Amino acid sequence: MPEISKVQLPSGGIYDIKDATAREMISGGVSFIIAWNGTSTPVPGNIPAGVKVVYNGTTYTGTMSAASAEVGAFYLVRSSTSTSEGPLDVYDEYVPIGPSGSKSWEKIGDTQLDLSDVVTNVSLNKQTDVVLGESTTFTNSTSAVTFSGGTNDVALGENTTFALTSGAVTHGSLSGHTDTVLGTGTTFSVTDPTITVTPAQTYLGASASGTAVGADGTATVVTGYASPTTDTFVKSVSAETNKNLVTTTVPNVTDPGSASTWTFTMGTGDAAETLIIGGANSVAPQMGTAITVATGSTSTTGTGDAVVTGVTIGSSAAAITGLGTASTETVLTGVKVTAQPTISLSSNASTATGRVQVATGISSASASGGAVSASGDNVTAIVSMPTSTVGTDITVGTNDKVTAITNIGTGTAAAQTITVGTNDKVTSLTNDTSLIVTKGNN
Repeated sequence: MPEISKVQLPSGGIYDIKDATAREMISGGVSFIIAWNGTSTPVPGNIPAGVKVVYNGTTYTGTMSAASAEVGAFYLVRSSTSTSEGPLDVYDEYVPIGPSGSKSWEKIGDTQLDLSDVVTNVSLNKQTDVVLGESTTFTNSTSAVTFSGGTNDVALGENTTFALTSGAVTHGSLSGHTDTVLGTGTTFSVTDPTITVTPAQTYLGASASGTAVGADGTATVVTGYASPTTDTFVKSVSAETNKNLVTTTVPNVTDPGSASTWTFTMGTGDAAETLIIGGANSVAPQMGTAITVATGSTSTTGTGDAVVTGVTIGSSAAAITGLGTASTETVLTGVKVTAQPTISLSSNASTATGRVQVATGISSASASGGAVSASGDNVTAIVSMPTSTVGTDITVGTNDKVTAITNIGTGTAAAQTITVGTNDKVTSLTNDTSLIVTKGNN
């Protein structure tokens, strides 16, 4: 199954969560690998470098480097000196030694010597004595090493799980942080005001004297219209203009921020067992200067612009919309003035025959009854931000805790006692014995 042996944090630091070297040494144990058994053509790449073997008259030299050897393995090569009389000792044993990066091969075992064609005669002189034979038994007392002062601790095993809590931004309650404002779909209704105008008036009169005139032609002229048509029009309007818009402020978001970008991936190649943690926490929104908006209400104490809140229609009158049938009469078309008149104008406070009422100004004007109302799209807007929090905790699982040695302490080896058995005593040569060996065919 896949394993996580290391964790790489966003900073780039890599941390081991299992000791791969110790696990390899513990699980590897001791093994024996036959590099060449002497029965087939040797493969130099399987034989320790520098070791020579002979097969069918051809010498082969091993090329396998000590650095590529398996941990804890003994490599066995068929010995050129093994004999049929020694079936339990037919291989030379080699193991890699030295630190990593500078390992070399070491021969640690050999086979028996074949003297069948070398020694032809042996003469024995002098005395013998009883010695221990090869089947003598030796009993070793308990010699276990005991340790004291060591310590251990609970460590996370290779199956430990890690969980990152949600990195989303969590906002507090919006209670007390909202207000009702007019939405884009709001409709406005305006009631026309009643406008009342009071003019300043006077009566203008004219008089002429000394004029002498005579007729100079006649013509037919309109003297009146029968049954004219009329309609009603507004003569005065008054409007209520003493109220302003009520305003409030709402937050202005200048930067929406960003969400968390945490990633958890497994490496590849040499980093296949490395959990790579990347990314960053979310960035909270940035708030700018608050914006002033209208709430939709009006008040005499409002701080917004002045608006018309009511319009009242005042008096009305009838106006001619059609003249009807005209009546005519013959009149003079020309008058000859034989003497120019003397004309004088005068202003009067009251009406009289020949006087014309004219306006000299406006003494007062008022508007009433006007109103503006809004409806149809009231929305709730955020006017301030509640407290926000960002979750960034990493939770370590408890599903694979193991006890690891943190300090081996001091080791003490118990005293050893070796007991020699008496089951195989043999007679052997003493120091005073001499041996005469005859070689060859002598």
